[in-house]
Amino acid sequence: MNKFSRSPFLNLVLAVVINLVLFGVCQRFLSVSNHLDLIQEQQLQQNQILEQQELFSNEQKMRFEESQKASSPRLLSSFQFPESVLETHDIAIPRDIPAWTDADTVYLNTVVGFSFMEDMVKIQYNKFETVENKNQIDFARTARAERLYKSLWNHVYALYKQLPPELQTTRDKERAILEMAKTRPEVEFFLKLELSLYPFLHLHPRRTSLSLYESYTGHGAVICAGNNQFEFIVSSIQAIRLLNPTLPIELFYMGDGDLSPERQTYVREMTQHIELKDVFKILQNDEMMLGGWSIKAFALLASSFAEVMLIDSDAYFLKDPEQLFSDPGYVAAGALFFYDRTLWADWREGPDWLRSIMPIMSSFPKTTRWFRGMSSHEQESGVVVINKKLRYQGLLATCKMNMRWERDLYSYRVYYGDKETFWTGFEMVQEPYAFMKTFGGAIGERREGHEESDAVCGAQLHLNHLGEPMWWNGGLMRNKNEGIKRTLKFDFWKSGGGLQKHRERIVRNQVLLNEQLFELGLESKEQMEVEPEDPTWIFEESCLEGGVVHELNDEQKALTNAYVRLDAIAKADEQRIRAGESVDSKTYKWSEV
Repeated sequence: MNKFSRSPFLNLVLAVVINLVLFGVCQRFLSVSNHLDLIQEQQLQQNQILEQQELFSNEQKMRFEESQKASSPRLLSSFQFPESVLETHDIAIPRDIPAWTDADTVYLNTVVGFSFMEDMVKIQYNKFETVENKNQIDFARTARAERLYKSLWNHVYALYKQLPPELQTTRDKERAILEMAKTRPEVEFFLKLELSLYPFLHLHPRRTSLSLYESYTGHGAVICAGNNQFEFIVSSIQAIRLLNPTLPIELFYMGDGDLSPERQTYVREMTQHIELKDVFKILQNDEMMLGGWSIKAFALLASSFAEVMLIDSDAYFLKDPEQLFSDPGYVAAGALFFYDRTLWADWREGPDWLRSIMPIMSSFPKTTRWFRGMSSHEQESGVVVINKKLRYQGLLATCKMNMRWERDLYSYRVYYGDKETFWTGFEMVQEPYAFMKTFGGAIGERREGHEESDAVCGAQLHLNHLGEPMWWNGGLMRNKNEGIKRTLKFDFWKSGGGLQKHRERIVRNQVLLNEQLFELGLESKEQMEVEPEDPTWIFEESCLEGGVVHELNDEQKALTNAYVRLDAIAKADEQRIRAGESVDSKTYKWSEV
């Protein structure tokens, strides 16, 4: 046998070894191949990701920039005004509400966004429904909805202004907006949210707030009155005419049952530049259910004036009221309010309720007498001046607080009537506003039997930004709150105070006091330098004690005497109308009374 020949056994072993080697090589090759395939797949996925990144790079860049803006330090308010105004006015600096963006519109098309929209447009109570449970009205939710509506309104109004010029009539423009709502979810959301929040706007044929807003022009005064205030409006309007013969006036009433046709004729014919308007023919009363004070905010909204001054029927001026349209605070903020008297300290209900519905507020509330625990009254709404072209949303929110169930169950329970609804309504939507710096003062006479005292008793006086007597409310009676109806003697006046350099240090609220101590680096109230407090109102007597007494000048006394004579004519004619007589207001030479 050849020495190189192999046995069958060895051949078998060799074959097995060779096969194992070949199997290992094949496995290694397959492993490498699979690895290459995996690398190619990963590369493909990476390329797809890069393609997506390229497709959405602009959007990502925009979002990144927005996130950087949001995370970097910035001012919370973009509202600007001359610092010199702070010497004569208190300015509410609001928080900025973000503008509506395309990303917000995209969100509405998501499942979560659609659900959010459904929740926000839900009506809290139905028309003609009697609301007995106050929990049915969620004011915190209302505040959120109103701020959202503000952003939407600005967005949709821009679309309204971009409509083709061939759409010239209001009806055509509103139809275009309604048609737009079929394809643009944010427009649909706007219309439904408006109907939920402000249903009183939609009186046929008006379908949106945009057309009402566009109708406003010029400036003028608004007065509200019914039969029971007839004698006051006659003398008040004629008093205005002695100072300004041409200031446009709109007198609002709530149907013929509120102001009778014969009284309407009397007022319409007694002066020029006056127009009488039934508020129910401009706004939907089924939703407002107006009565008493609540007409005032709605009359401002319904007025044709772009810049409008609300004047109570018992308010009288010592200077031309038209001057208030050029007041520095009004020009700076677009809304001018006046302070009420300082009365009844340590009142918590109003401030606590406001905190509960609005965690985010402007710079103003914590500086108020309300929040400092000094007074239960803040605003006197006898005169209110608003530029509706600038502060439309603030006025709408004020009206919301004066709707039937909102006022009956909430606002009129924590406020005294409509007064505080103006500035708190503006807070709801973070609109700026200005208060004349001085608190409600007094105009009238010395305290009877105590003429040597420093008290001035009578009506509530309000000063202009120069510190001069501007107007008063409370009519011509000595003390209407206590039924003392004799005519007031107008000889003296005094300021209600509020001009301390550090007024915020006069505080009875412990939380705010601690903030002041922390800012000043002090340990106790006794270490704090505090300026003298303001004069004190004695409500029952309608007297203001303390402070400096001023005597009215001859021109001011002549005006007040003329107002008393006008009032005597108004009272006599009211009695004749009640007796069924026909009275012609044109028989008088009113300017010579």
